[in-house]
Amino acid sequence: MASFLFSANDLKMHPFFARDTFENFEQQVRPLILSFLKRTGAESPELEQLLLNIRANMRETLPAHLTTSSVVLSPDRSELLFLFHKKIKEWVYPGGHADGDWHLLRSALRECFEETGLPAVEVIPPHLCAEQASAASCPHLFQRFEIKATALEPAHVHYDAVFVFQADTRQVDFEPQESSGSRWMTIASLKAHALRPEGQIVDGFDSLTARVCLSAMQSALGSV
Repeated sequence: MASFLFSANDLKMHPFFARDTFENFEQQVRPLILSFLKRTGAESPELEQLLLNIRANMRETLPAHLTTSSVVLSPDRSELLFLFHKKIKEWVYPGGHADGDWHLLRSALRECFEETGLPAVEVIPPHLCAEQASAASCPHLFQRFEIKATALEPAHVHYDAVFVFQADTRQVDFEPQESSGSRWMTIASLKAHALRPEGQIVDGFDSLTARVCLSAMQSALGSV
C-alpha cells in the first residue's frame, strides 16, 4: 500500500504541495474524490455542489464550508489519538478550518501538527485508490456536521474532510489554548463507544466520534 511521510518542519516547502491552486484541485483532486465517493456509495449532491465553489474552503462561506481533520494512529496502529477540547468539553480528533487552502491534505496536516506537537506523520491513503499518484490527497470520508447558531455566527454546515495519519511516536505536546489533555485510546474501547446510541456522550466521548474514526480506519486499512 502506498504511503506518504510528512514532517512539521518541511510542510510548507514539501514538493507534494507545489501545485496548490483551486485549478489544480478542480483538475486533479476533485475527480479523484468524486470517483472515490461513488465507489464507496457516499455520493452527496450537496457536497458535490460545494466542491465546485472556489470559496468553499473559507469559514465565511455559508450555509456550508469545508473543514479538515485527521484520525491519528499510534506507531503500531493499535491506538488512536484524542484531544480534550476546552470549548466543547469532549474528546476529539485533530482538525479545524481549511482557511483558504485547496490542498485539503496540507490543511489537515497543519492542524494535526499544531494541535498535537507530533514531529512527523505518515499519511495512509484510502486503500481503494492507494495505487494512484494523488491518492494521499483523497480524504477517507466527508463527515457532515450541523453547527448550531451562536451570538457570533448563524447555523451552518461543516463538511469535514477526514484523513488518516500514523504517528512516529506516542509523545504528544498538545496546544494548551485549545486542548486540556491528550490520550491514546485502544480500538476495542473505540468499538465499545461506537455501539452506543447516536449522540450519546459518555466520559466526554461522543459515539459519533467513534463511528467516524472506525469508518476512516476501515477505509485506510481495509479492516479494523
